[in-house]
Amino acid sequence: MRSRPSALAPFFRSDAQGLILARVLLAGDQQSLTEIAASASVPTTTVHREVERLVKAGVLLSEKRGSVRFVKPNPDYLLMGPLRQMVAAAYGAHHVVVDSFSGLPGLEQLVIFGSWAARLAGEAGPMPNDIDVLLIGDVDDEEAFSRAYDAGVVVGLDVNPTFLSVKAWADTSDGFVATVKARPMVDMTVRLATNG
Repeated sequence: MRSRPSALAPFFRSDAQGLILARVLLAGDQQSLTEIAASASVPTTTVHREVERLVKAGVLLSEKRGSVRFVKPNPDYLLMGPLRQMVAAAYGAHHVVVDSFSGLPGLEQLVIFGSWAARLAGEAGPMPNDIDVLLIGDVDDEEAFSRAYDAGVVVGLDVNPTFLSVKAWADTSDGFVATVKARPMVDMTVRLATNG
């Protein structure tokens, strides 16, 4: 199966490559190929192939412990700073948003919607200026805004939270809810549950 070109960041070969890089470059510690595959929702064979290319290019360092292969960013890679910044802005939402909102009391569902989700779904268009996040549940607005701000600092884009109750999210007669559900969205709830 061939990967389609990235609509989110066309300077990457594919979204799979961008998501893999985001997981490794933004995680802060070594990652196994299995952890990367699960986190990025990319097949392990694709992770293995992309990691091989990135290790050969000097972007990542690889270490094998027993039968498990771990990778981490190569701090000596000349373009690591700019690459990390590009990856964070283009694909960081997939990881940073989940990490930022993990453990937020009352949060039952986390959805990324808007232009970022549309680009990840393959819709052509300009690079998103922000990341729209839907927080479903009964959460403290002030705490959520603080976490959104922190996530925005990491990815280099504003993270805009919108709040809905579980009941409001289920009401498809609401114009906003109907629009969000009709457009591309990335439901991060499963990752949120395994992260927290």
